[in-house]
Amino acid sequence: MPAQGRPTIQSNTDPISPDTVPGGHTSPGGSSTAGVLLVLAAAVLWSLNGALIKLLDDGGRGVEPAAIAFYRSLFAGLFLLPFVRIGRYRTLRLGDVAHARWPIRPAALACVVFFTLMTLCFVTANSKTEAANAIILQYTSIFWIFLLSPLVLKEKPTGKAKGVLVMAMIGIAIIFAGEGGTDMVGLLIALGAGLSYGLLLMMIRKMRDCDAGAITVVNCLGSAILLLPVMLIGGGWAVSGKNLALLIFMGVVQFGLPYYLVSLGLRRVPAYQVALITLCEPLLNPLWALLAVGERVSGATALGGGVIILALILHARQT
Repeated sequence: MPAQGRPTIQSNTDPISPDTVPGGHTSPGGSSTAGVLLVLAAAVLWSLNGALIKLLDDGGRGVEPAAIAFYRSLFAGLFLLPFVRIGRYRTLRLGDVAHARWPIRPAALACVVFFTLMTLCFVTANSKTEAANAIILQYTSIFWIFLLSPLVLKEKPTGKAKGVLVMAMIGIAIIFAGEGGTDMVGLLIALGAGLSYGLLLMMIRKMRDCDAGAITVVNCLGSAILLLPVMLIGGGWAVSGKNLALLIFMGVVQFGLPYYLVSLGLRRVPAYQVALITLCEPLLNPLWALLAVGERVSGATALGGGVIILALILHARQT
């Protein structure tokens, strides 16, 4: 599940197209051990985000959330750029460019906006609440899709999906009941990250005939461009050598490289298995935060998060 801009789990929207990845052939069926390990490695790398943000934020004394979002998107986009052929970006254009009002699809522009909001909200939420709260509440994106897809995509969820949604809402209520007194702002911002990510996925759904590698690169670099005025006004350019190394690591290894690994894994592992394997991210994320900065998970977060993760597992098994 893409928590910080990951791809939808569809064969025609893989983050890197198979012919742009060395050895990116399609498995004739089933899943291979190598494919499972590739997807698992991607999920493990994605799960480092909370700990890295905590280290960079340093209790509000380190790198600003907007600067973290800017540099991560920039370095990830530059890393992924060589993997996408120039011709792939033509899939983002409108059919008749000469007579079109916009040179690219409006949904592509909306993707960049929602991607930026998602990234900024997620980083900010990590600086204001537990890493476990931030990642679990961002995973509510799928439930925002349940609520909004009838309006945006004209697609209605099934009866079973509605039951899963009710479970997720119970989990969210438990977290807010236990943590709302101290972390209300952070919790609301984390929910905003989930909403933004849900809207992002729906825009990608609208562009399912486009190349997902091109979408990913445009989202990352476009997000950096949108955040540029914030950086110019608020500053935050200057970072220590240690923090710059962490930002590069975050953009390339924690954010960009997993896209490459998943693109290889999706050639060998069925989509539903990929969805289940990546659910280890919200489980590992609090562990890395504990090891990195000593942040412990509260009882309310553990209980509510467990309900939400169970709902996600049930949803993944239904698809």
